[in-house]
Amino acid sequence: MRSLLLLLLLFAAVRLPAQCDTTSLPCSEHGWQLSPHGMLRVLVIFAEIEYDQDPSQDPVKQAEPHWPKGQLPQWADELFDHQPLDRPKGRVTRYYHDMSLGNFTLLGDHLDRVITLRESEERNLRSATQLSAATVAKANTMGDFRTAHGLAIADFDHWKDGGKAGLPKEAGPDTPHSFDHVMVIFRNSVLGHGQGSTDAGSPGQLFGHPSDTQSRFGGMYGMPFEILQHEFNHLLFGGNNFHSGGGNAPQFTRYFIAQQGGWGMMGGANSALLTANAWDRDRLGWRPEGAVHRIRAHDQQGREVSTDLDPLAGDTGVFVLGDFVTTGDALRIRLPFIPEDEFPQWIWLENHQTRARNGCISDVFHYEEGNPCIQGAVPGIYAFLQVDRENKVGKDIYGGHADFLRPLVASGHTDLYVAGEYEHTCTSPGKGTTLGRDKDLCNPLTGSQDLELPRFNRNGDDRLGARELEMLNKELRNGVIHDHAYFFGNARQAFTLQGNHKLGMGTDPSTASQMTLVCAEQDVLKGAKPNNRVVYLNGISVDMLEQRLNGDIVVRVRSGDVRLEQDIRWCADSIVLNDLRGPDGYSLVVASGKQLLLDRSRTPTRIGSPETVGGITYWSDPTRLTLAPGARMRLEDKAVLELRAGSELHLMPGSVLELAPKARIKVRDGRLVVHEGARLDAPEKAVKKLRAVKAAPSAVPRDQ
Repeated sequence: MRSLLLLLLLFAAVRLPAQCDTTSLPCSEHGWQLSPHGMLRVLVIFAEIEYDQDPSQDPVKQAEPHWPKGQLPQWADELFDHQPLDRPKGRVTRYYHDMSLGNFTLLGDHLDRVITLRESEERNLRSATQLSAATVAKANTMGDFRTAHGLAIADFDHWKDGGKAGLPKEAGPDTPHSFDHVMVIFRNSVLGHGQGSTDAGSPGQLFGHPSDTQSRFGGMYGMPFEILQHEFNHLLFGGNNFHSGGGNAPQFTRYFIAQQGGWGMMGGANSALLTANAWDRDRLGWRPEGAVHRIRAHDQQGREVSTDLDPLAGDTGVFVLGDFVTTGDALRIRLPFIPEDEFPQWIWLENHQTRARNGCISDVFHYEEGNPCIQGAVPGIYAFLQVDRENKVGKDIYGGHADFLRPLVASGHTDLYVAGEYEHTCTSPGKGTTLGRDKDLCNPLTGSQDLELPRFNRNGDDRLGARELEMLNKELRNGVIHDHAYFFGNARQAFTLQGNHKLGMGTDPSTASQMTLVCAEQDVLKGAKPNNRVVYLNGISVDMLEQRLNGDIVVRVRSGDVRLEQDIRWCADSIVLNDLRGPDGYSLVVASGKQLLLDRSRTPTRIGSPETVGGITYWSDPTRLTLAPGARMRLEDKAVLELRAGSELHLMPGSVLELAPKARIKVRDGRLVVHEGARLDAPEKAVKKLRAVKAAPSAVPRDQ
């Protein structure tokens, strides 16, 4: 009996999610400055400036009805719930309840009057931090501490000050009291609408008490919800190197050349969806009550299963993903073959049923309300790539770079180009750059996608600057301009049964690993490791099988899915095909009648050293596809392999390229190199044609 009990305890311990070491090493689930678990209440102070010396300096030229001069804003009680509710109503309170799956309750209340600063009494109106300090000092002259809902100072002190980054935060009041967080929101200050900041520390003694953390925001044109949650999230996640999902800026170093959009809690003005993502929840330890696994979904019998998958190690099968926002279900795939001294990569999948079906006010595209030109979010699978940033425990958990998440959109990747300047009306009317998208420039391995800001060399020098960014707002496609503000989200980006429903090695986008380049204005690592400069094909695929009436989506994860069943164009400085041991032992099969084109990427894979060839300026190397030892590639009848723009196919020792009798290889300004010990198994007629092409002198037939 004792042995059975020990066995059961061991089994339970193995299946429980990994817990933080609460005594020694920092852990992200404890939060940076504040704990992301339990309850915290914010004290809000609404403030304004009376420009009594120079009224022309007032940034609010006309009265805004949402916030009359000398009064509290009309939305003052819509920010936070002041007490816990079974169904939160306050915008911020509900956001954190929904995103945390109920793990974190953020309440708030505000002083019962607006604090008015006079221009004539303040030395510096240009410093937001000094304005916060002046607001606190002015509040101290207004009499007793009174909030709109009659709370006491003790109600704002649930955590002890002095918590260390990544270590457990001690619950309980300080002696004497210290506000957990003081937030100042200005009607008309140097902080324009949507601007703000946050940090540890206090703006000064407020009614005799300091604060543990503080923030300040501009609410000129309405509730500053987006910047408020972004800045507060810094206190949970970390510094500016956690900007992701549309929250980054050109000056911050990132993992990709393009600045990323997408979605997540560290997003911002450039986000598409307004929800958290699965990386966020995993980072902070936000799991459903009773969850057994760190990353989870269910099998077809409804049992919880781990969906932190390594398909090449056997983690394949059919999985049921419930709505991500309400259940926390997600699926993650580790990408194989990446060397240990390079950044690891994963693909995440989330089922978003969107607000219309799950009731979450944040599960929508950023600007779809009031903008019929934006094709709103639809139920489906939303996917993204994670690069690095897996260190949840240890002394280095707050290091790394920004934009570590890159969306994988169902609309695919392509070589975008500047098509001209045109008037547009969607979201921000005016004249702006229109980007072109051609079907024959699809580029699933290194191309641009809707939810990022690619770089274009607009100033004509020899470097792609961090601010030389363009937004896919209007798109020229098939001679027609489409004005839909794609960068802020579009229905075409979701994987659906009716549209793009597969993600695989030969689809667009692809499950292959991606190239990275740590950069901002400069190539920080000079292209060296741990950058990923090789694309590894892997044979992993995810198929959508079913969308159930209750919102569940059924997917199948496979390995060995090596058959290309659509025309595809591959571009990357270096692509490696390993021995994937797919059906009949093949690593890659080009299906009958389909074409695999190796071409040079017109999307940058570097930010310097441009090369102009044939009137096209490239910021990439010619594509090189390498068949590693043991890899077997086959072209079926009427399948075509074309090499273009200096592309090369290298057959390494022990690799094989087989051509069916009616298959063809077309070499246009490229090379097929058969290294000693490799084998080209092709009809003599096909080999003779290759020999006739000067650019492919190394092609040889199979020994008979």
